[in-house]
Amino acid sequence: MSALVPSPEQQDVLDLGLTSIRIRAGAGTGKTTTVAMVIANLIERHGVEPEQVLGITFTNKAAAELADKVRQMLEGEADPGRQIEVHTYHGFAAQVLSEFGALAGVDPRVRVITPTFSRQLLSETFHRTAYEHLDITNRQTLDKVRQLNDRLGDHLVDHSALMTEARRHDDEVWNARAEMARTLGAYAEDKRRLRVVDYSDLVMASTRVMGAHPHLAAVVRDRYEVVVLDEYQDTNPAQRVLLTTIFTDGFPVIAVGDEDQTIYEWRGASAENFDLFPSQFPTASGNVANERGLRLNRRSAPEILEVANGVRALANPQADDLVPVPDAGRGQVSTYWARDAIDEADWIARQFESLHDQGEKWSSMAVLFRKNRDFAAVIDAMARRDIPVEVANVGGLLSVPEVAELRAWLTILERPEDSAALTHILFGSGFRLGMADLAPLAHRAAASRHLNEDEEEPTPVTLLEAMEDSSPLEGLRPGARTALARFYTTYEELLKTSQGLSLVEVLRLLLDRTRAWQNMEALPPNPRLTARLNVYRLLDLAEDWSPLQGRPSLGAFLDHLAVMEEEPAEELDSAHLSGEDAVTLVTVHRAKGLEWDNVAIPTVTRGNFPSGARQYPDPMRFPEALPPALRIDAVMADFPSEAGEEERKSYLREHHHRQEWRVAYVAVTRAKHRLFVTGANWYGLPEPTVRPKKPSELFELVTGLEASVSRGHAPAGDRPTLLRSAAESPEPDPHFEMGWAALLRQARDPAYLADLATRHGVLDDYESMLDETRQRLFDLAEPVAGPEPPQDLSSSVTGLVTYAQCPKRYFWTEVDPLPRRRSTAAIRGTEVHRRIRGGPVRRHVGRHVRRSAVGGDHAQRRRAGQAAVAGLVGVAG
Repeated sequence: MSALVPSPEQQDVLDLGLTSIRIRAGAGTGKTTTVAMVIANLIERHGVEPEQVLGITFTNKAAAELADKVRQMLEGEADPGRQIEVHTYHGFAAQVLSEFGALAGVDPRVRVITPTFSRQLLSETFHRTAYEHLDITNRQTLDKVRQLNDRLGDHLVDHSALMTEARRHDDEVWNARAEMARTLGAYAEDKRRLRVVDYSDLVMASTRVMGAHPHLAAVVRDRYEVVVLDEYQDTNPAQRVLLTTIFTDGFPVIAVGDEDQTIYEWRGASAENFDLFPSQFPTASGNVANERGLRLNRRSAPEILEVANGVRALANPQADDLVPVPDAGRGQVSTYWARDAIDEADWIARQFESLHDQGEKWSSMAVLFRKNRDFAAVIDAMARRDIPVEVANVGGLLSVPEVAELRAWLTILERPEDSAALTHILFGSGFRLGMADLAPLAHRAAASRHLNEDEEEPTPVTLLEAMEDSSPLEGLRPGARTALARFYTTYEELLKTSQGLSLVEVLRLLLDRTRAWQNMEALPPNPRLTARLNVYRLLDLAEDWSPLQGRPSLGAFLDHLAVMEEEPAEELDSAHLSGEDAVTLVTVHRAKGLEWDNVAIPTVTRGNFPSGARQYPDPMRFPEALPPALRIDAVMADFPSEAGEEERKSYLREHHHRQEWRVAYVAVTRAKHRLFVTGANWYGLPEPTVRPKKPSELFELVTGLEASVSRGHAPAGDRPTLLRSAAESPEPDPHFEMGWAALLRQARDPAYLADLATRHGVLDDYESMLDETRQRLFDLAEPVAGPEPPQDLSSSVTGLVTYAQCPKRYFWTEVDPLPRRRSTAAIRGTEVHRRIRGGPVRRHVGRHVRRSAVGGDHAQRRRAGQAAVAGLVGVAG
């Protein structure tokens, strides 16, 4: 073996030889190294050939690392051309299915689709199905169907079995669950038609084949002498059944894991698997598997381990404490309770800046978040102090200005009615417009109306449609007029050029045509590195996105970004870092398996970390939650199904709380030398929360330990008006000594503006401009330039009924209507509109539709639209 000397704990494992073993490896105890040692020991001293070793882990990255470590340990001892076989858990199931899938009715040429692609396909199935009990107007409903599909696969339950069970019940929850099952049946048909399988299919089908044909399971088993299972605590019940079906009769199986790092139960991991391993994988003599533990932590300083052990005891009171290596250096645990989120983020940035001044690399530092929504303040604070950052989560990535700009462009290319995305672009550095510049455009949009084919009443046009009108727009300053014209020219060019391109090609086109690359290169070194790292990460994400059929679905990609933004835990793999010298910003779930010298954990407030739940997965209330009777593990065996809602909620809350403490244990054990735990009274950018936040149980635990040092605890005080960062020093400006940013803050005070105008001798001009602005913004009695709004002030019977039920609802639907949910008809109309704009027929038809659709009665407008579409067909033909 290599010169690496095993610790007494590791040697105890190696001495067991070729047999079934469960290794309980605490955080930072050298799990991967131990696994590699075990494999190298079996090859060198127990006659096992490299090809007869099967390693299974969760990610491709972990599989590659394990294979490399074994190769390094065997260097010079074995033929380098002979290597161990390492798969991911899904990869192993895919291999079994590729060989024997025909016996399960699976075409061996099927393609495996990742969760993002399966969501895209399921979305297409979902939206062409009729429902009676499911709310299809709620975007989360699709994700609930997807969640149920995953849980069914985790427990080897087919959609038809769920439908059979649903027929035995007659209540609202089971009726909705039956409709979900019907959707999943159609989804299964779509997968068969496209010859694809998702991850659940891999495990279910391979398990079905191995269970029905024991002689084939023996064929697979006879290829190996030993199986090593990494991160076994994160496996689901279906994966456990597959493994126990194949590797039976005392076959040597070695599992490594830590039940206190089981943080993926929400995605199907079963804590029971690791607990029951000794009885489910017995030794050749029929005895339960051997058990060994690793407690010697090689990563963290003693002070950090004191925190880790305190947290771990709350998740698992029976767990053994981690112990530091004898020569472990001193560490530092600091807490800080800030006045608000801005102060908290700035304090973290100052600590990192000080460490960098002392010689620490930026890449030795990380900020670990529990929620994606907390990234923005820290990103801003790091930028103000010229600290380069690498955001390793899609959700947090969307807080980076350069990435947010790209997302806004993608959005208006796919959804031109999204005025929020358009405003984001126009307010950005490329066009530098403000609210007053868009006011005339907004008034034109509000004054114009068009009639969708599924609506009886006209609706306002969008900002983009208002911009397309070539008639003069009054009240625009020349610079704003030029900027709007330049934007629309760019938009039209991008819309035409992007047709048929892949997502990554569209992104590169945007980066080129908007001069984003040049703008990034013009930044100072550290902001330039931050921008490039995070734009590259978005490009990598788009590169991995590919269509199931036809051109890539930009809409599905945008939906995926939205899901990642709302649910950080949806990103399953550990983060892949670039290796550049930048501070890592990542959620705790993606930080699992990684480590840094210096770690900050912000927003450790009550309800945030440990996190509460918006709703607990009660199978008696929510159809997406799998009923305990259909589970094949016993984790929910004592769930009080017959009890009242409060008792069920209490049970699920306790279950959730234990998992949150495991997440906290993972978080604190990422740090080697320094750990910063912070929180604040006030959050919410820019408008703070109604009530101040309080320290969470985690924050109080850390502050109560002897190892921690408090760096400050600010009182809440009065609720602040706004949460905005104050500039460290005034930005250079030829007109304003205090800097333009400080002037904008001062401008919130009307008296200051009047005084400023007086000092510069332009008070009359200022007051005149103010009167004009007030009239444009608030006086809607006088029509703005453009088509006359409809004068029909009558209301429908539906409107009168609505008014009788709720006057406010009547106002927001009839008088000043809010945006409506997209309908199939509206989507078709938008697609026709896009084709008109994007092709050579736009000049002939598009303007005719827009102008004709705002005047006259409904029949005239409908005839105008039909004539326009007929003209489009004629020109295209």
